[in-house]
Amino acid sequence: AGGPSVTQAPTLAEAWRFSSSDGDFTGTPVVAGGTVVVGSYGGTVFGLSARTGALRWSRDLYPGENGERTPTINGSTAIADGRVYVPVADVDTPRVVALSLADGTVLWDRVIDTQRDSDVFGSPVVWNGSVYIGVSALFGELNDPDVRVRGAVVALDAVTGARRWKRFTVPRGLDGGAVWTTPAIDPATARLYVGTGNAYHAPAADTTDAILALDAGSGSILDHFQATPNDVWNGTTNVLTGPDHDFGASANLLTAPDGRKLVGEGQKSGTYWAVDRATMEPVWEAFTGPGGIVGGILGSTAYDGQRIYGPDTLGGEIWALDRAGSFAWISSDGDPVHFGPVSTANGVVYSTGMNGLLTAREASTGIALARLPLGAPSWGGVSIDRGTVFAVTGTQGDSGFVVAYRPAL
Repeated sequence: AGGPSVTQAPTLAEAWRFSSSDGDFTGTPVVAGGTVVVGSYGGTVFGLSARTGALRWSRDLYPGENGERTPTINGSTAIADGRVYVPVADVDTPRVVALSLADGTVLWDRVIDTQRDSDVFGSPVVWNGSVYIGVSALFGELNDPDVRVRGAVVALDAVTGARRWKRFTVPRGLDGGAVWTTPAIDPATARLYVGTGNAYHAPAADTTDAILALDAGSGSILDHFQATPNDVWNGTTNVLTGPDHDFGASANLLTAPDGRKLVGEGQKSGTYWAVDRATMEPVWEAFTGPGGIVGGILGSTAYDGQRIYGPDTLGGEIWALDRAGSFAWISSDGDPVHFGPVSTANGVVYSTGMNGLLTAREASTGIALARLPLGAPSWGGVSIDRGTVFAVTGTQGDSGFVVAYRPAL
């Protein structure tokens, strides 16, 4: 509720801009205690003043001597209890690094997987003293014909970084089931929900292209819903064998009109699925746009208690569904291929695009309230805090910006 209102959004103007020379930004700015934290593609974490954009501290996690496999930060950090948890996409040895929010000091650094080609693409979540994050294989899926990574979810002690549990998403001997998504946790039931990707080689486990429900305390897989069976795909040898219909967007915890508790998640098939949280049976589905390798729903969706908002990747449109799965609206002013997530606060929906714009829309109608030039293309997320809107630019390049906007009214 603290974000700019519908009447204030048309007056949004740039308040400050911070430039990075160590890679651009493809995650979402995270704000806590007056500090904005962002991780760059070059491997540096920046702590900025939310009010002025002044640099408070920076921590370069990667010297970059590994050539083309140089580790990067491609997701968002998580902040809890004065600590910043950074996902590190170090191929073969993905890590989570904990920093001090006050000054960026490294508190601990833990490798979460040692499979060849493993990495991370989603972002961590902190709950009940644990840090939860998924394991994926972007580098291997696109470059290694013999990629054999098994997707996983890992829980670390938030204070020490010690591993509490690790759960692979597919049985030993199979591969795939990458967890591209950020976990969603229902604190009432201590259930953790993640989406998974396709298999790389046949046969495909029934937990690929699926939404999994895990016990957050033990990591046990309690149940799952598979949307697309037998999807076998990788970018080198199995390009034509499967549709590549991963769950790449992160899950939302929803409430249906009849009060039923649902978990919803968008798929690269172009379908948004709403599944009963307890039984993992589908309740409704909505087709939002054409699917494919880069199609369907790739950017993460947002939920405000009334509607779910998301992107159509190929067409670039933004859409809204009601809690029963019917379309509330769909934009007609799509940008080029839309990879980024959407965000919402106080009746306004925000998205960035490859057209280099930050767009603010009225949540109830989809009408564009403002289109602000970012200065470069973006597929990063938008955060809203205390009347300020924070956006980033970046598509995995050498330099980018963090930009803050505030209303004039």
